[in-house]
Amino acid sequence: MKKVIIVFMALIFIGFIYLQIEGSKVQEIKTEIEISAPPSKVWAIITNVDNWQEWSPIINTSQGEATVGSELSITMTGKEKGTDGPKYNPIIIKLDEPHYFRWRAHMLAGFIFTNDKIIELKETDSGTLLTHTESFKGLLAPVFCGQMEKGVPPMLNSMNKALKNLAEQ
Repeated sequence: MKKVIIVFMALIFIGFIYLQIEGSKVQEIKTEIEISAPPSKVWAIITNVDNWQEWSPIINTSQGEATVGSELSITMTGKEKGTDGPKYNPIIIKLDEPHYFRWRAHMLAGFIFTNDKIIELKETDSGTLLTHTESFKGLLAPVFCGQMEKGVPPMLNSMNKALKNLAEQ
């Protein structure tokens, strides 16, 4: 019985080391969309966090001030229409008006799971190229990798399209 317990503990230890190594790697999911509006207009929409739920199909509620160090309150939409999904409180870690917006959210602690949202705006001849990136790292990131690769791009693309529609009005 002792040997079984030792083998089991060794497997858990090896699994933990594996997750720690894999979890230290940043996984990125990136989407882009061309918006026929200047970066300043797109920036004004992005930085009005209190109104995100008015136009974004993936957010039920959002509150906060777009300043570095500010904690936001975000509630995603649930799987069923009209229900709440995950809630989290990211902190804005970098703003470079009107080009770069980045927040970081932690699950339990940073080494368990960290999610960064990065929105970059680049002026083009026809308006703005928006690059919308989600990056994930931490012990649980490898566990959720497949789900994120499947579920995150459609969510980002739906938010991008809604932002495009609003900015082009």
